[in-house]
Amino acid sequence: MSDPPPVTSSQAVSKHALNHSILRHSLDVQGASMEGETVLLDLNTGRYYTLNYLGSVIWELCTGRNTISDIHAVLCDRFEVAPERALDDLVALISELVHERLLHRETR
Repeated sequence: MSDPPPVTSSQAVSKHALNHSILRHSLDVQGASMEGETVLLDLNTGRYYTLNYLGSVIWELCTGRNTISDIHAVLCDRFEVAPERALDDLVALISELVHERLLHRETR
């Protein structure tokens, strides 16, 4: 089964997608956290990716149990950020990670 297409902007994310899209790490990605950042290695391509602190928090929450809405709620609770800004940043990052095949988005 192929992955759904990446989410492209918060305006394009329906309420259904927010509440029913589960994010999980690709099995072909290894991650290590150090000094507030996370370094990801795609074992298929050999490419490295670095996530800042916010990206690291998002990555940690992509366990296959949390919806996009769940992750958004954690970001709004943990950081002093407007909900719209948090959603835009979240959607932008997960879109890139899904596009790079580091994350998988599934519908539950």
